[in-house]
Amino acid sequence: MSTSSFVTTELVSHRYGEQAAQATNEGLGAVGHAVGTAWAVFQIRKAFNPKSAIKPKALAKSVAKKAYSKMKAKSAL
Repeated sequence: MSTSSFVTTELVSHRYGEQAAQATNEGLGAVGHAVGTAWAVFQIRKAFNPKSAIKPKALAKSVAKKAYSKMKAKSAL
């Protein structure tokens, strides 16, 4: 993921400038951390109660929606 983040940030920097690249880098970093945290929570829940653990797809969808809404709120400021 870090390679994709680096390439995307460089592309944004070239096309839109350094401030947009920095915002992109921070956004991708936040999404990466959110996904990592969600994955850890999922694994812990699964370890405690494997029958009632939610499906990874539903968890990823929820995390993506929250990250998108946070980035949208941040860019609206």
